[in-house]
Amino acid sequence: MKKRKVSLTPEQKKDIPVKEVPIKEDVDLEFEYKIYMLFDKLKKYKLFIIAGFVAFILLIIGFVYLKSEREKLLNEASGVVYDIRASYIDKKYDKADNLIKKFKERYSDTPYLKLVLAYELLIQKEKNNVSEDKIKEVEKHINSEQIRSGLKEFYAYTLHSKGKNKEALTVLDQIDQKYYNYISALLLKGFILKKEGKNPEDIFRQITELSKYNYFKKIAEENL
Repeated sequence: MKKRKVSLTPEQKKDIPVKEVPIKEDVDLEFEYKIYMLFDKLKKYKLFIIAGFVAFILLIIGFVYLKSEREKLLNEASGVVYDIRASYIDKKYDKADNLIKKFKERYSDTPYLKLVLAYELLIQKEKNNVSEDKIKEVEKHINSEQIRSGLKEFYAYTLHSKGKNKEALTVLDQIDQKYYNYISALLLKGFILKKEGKNPEDIFRQITELSKYNYFKKIAEENL
């Protein structure tokens, strides 16, 4: 038996309640729409994004590699410095000079260069052939004016040991009272003048007045 089809009038259809699709209250439709739009736009630049990511990874790998190579270079340089020091202590100055030459050729851009130049200067002192050029080379790598002043006194002493007292006095005159080694430079100046037959009494008296250390005071008093 066939079911009878019931037709409704327009007025009856209006009375039937419409069932709405439930929407969660905490869903931000506008935000989700923006996210979908963003993903849609990014699809166009997918290759560029991937390329950028790969470049970033390669950059990190390159940085790690360079850091590793730098550490390797520093380790090698420190080994050469150790050999230079050992040769200097054993008074094998020619061997030390060869190692210093090797260091300058391969590791001159490392922080150990200042130390190596100091050893080179000490070796020249032992050989009694300290040059002004070597002093200037060391000075170029030193930022401290105080240490530079110490180098000047060192150079003046080497000149004095060679009998070049006039040149030594010229260098000592460059050491001002603001430097830590002013008193010791004055003492050296007094000895040089005394050796030349001049009277350095004013210099030794100045040392007794300015020096904070008994060592310098006693030496100065003995020469008054």
